[in-house]
Amino acid sequence: MNKTTKTLLGLIILFGFLLLANTFLRGYYLRLVILFGVTAIVALGVNVTNGYTNIFSLGFGGTMMVAGYTTALLTLHPAYKKAILHLPLWLEQLQLSFPVAMVFAGILAVIASIILLLPAFRLQGQYFILASMGVNIVMGNLAENLRSVTHGDMGLRSIPAFTNIWWAYGILVLVVYFIHRLIKSKYGRALIAISKDQELAAVMGINVVKYKIISFAIGSFITGLGAALWVHLVLTMNPKAFGLVYVFQIVAMLAIGGIGTISGTIIGAGILTLGTELLAPIQEGFTLFGLAIPPVFGLVNVLMAVLLIIIMIYKPRGLMNGREIWDVIGLKKSKGGEI
Repeated sequence: MNKTTKTLLGLIILFGFLLLANTFLRGYYLRLVILFGVTAIVALGVNVTNGYTNIFSLGFGGTMMVAGYTTALLTLHPAYKKAILHLPLWLEQLQLSFPVAMVFAGILAVIASIILLLPAFRLQGQYFILASMGVNIVMGNLAENLRSVTHGDMGLRSIPAFTNIWWAYGILVLVVYFIHRLIKSKYGRALIAISKDQELAAVMGINVVKYKIISFAIGSFITGLGAALWVHLVLTMNPKAFGLVYVFQIVAMLAIGGIGTISGTIIGAGILTLGTELLAPIQEGFTLFGLAIPPVFGLVNVLMAVLLIIIMIYKPRGLMNGREIWDVIGLKKSKGGEI
């Protein structure tokens, strides 16, 4: 079975699973499946910069906020915007289709990332991390205070419910294919070279600043698409939507699954997203072997933190250990053939 046949078979299996989920799941569980797809898109976008280029940035929450407000303002009904916001007349009356608004969200996320993070390229190590973290804080404060545009802490509501299982996983498949092709291209090899040693990459003739900008542009566009999908799934947008808690959750997904890998990122997104949601009821208290456990709010976050610590001790490079799942399967088959 050649590679193309395996890919087509995998897509058919995925389509069958999605069709079954969309047919038989309802309410919370269907929303959970969709949320996993959306979160995986965001994690893959972050993995482009933090994984393949090894630029540990925490500023993607701020650029996602730009994308989230963009898609919300472009798709909200003009009557709603007129009632609670004070926008320019052209923006107040503008209502675009979901695909067009999503593209605009991605583009503005790219512009915001370059404007906000480009000056920080002079910094390295923990100084760059702190500067990128500041982007989230700045964007959050702007969103709280620009009430005429964002409605402040009250946030934007009545956002159309456009995100469904087909949008989420259709874009996820495209993102996976794009990143897979990217890392095999000369641009991807340049990003990986920068991740290994920036000075050596520069000596080899790689324009480090140029490829860093490319990395941030690609990652921001993908996370911008994820932010748009998230907003039209949750149906609200507020200044705390993509705060530091959300940012650290995405970083934890990369660490759990394996940073710098596609399959590891998706596995990490699945473990943290599904685990956090499905284990949430235990925070309200439960009975174990006749012993009544009282409500402990925040228990799920503690359990996920313990899981992260254990994985970091025994698998410092994540569960996938820097490899893709299809490479692992291929390796096992080749060993079997040798035997």
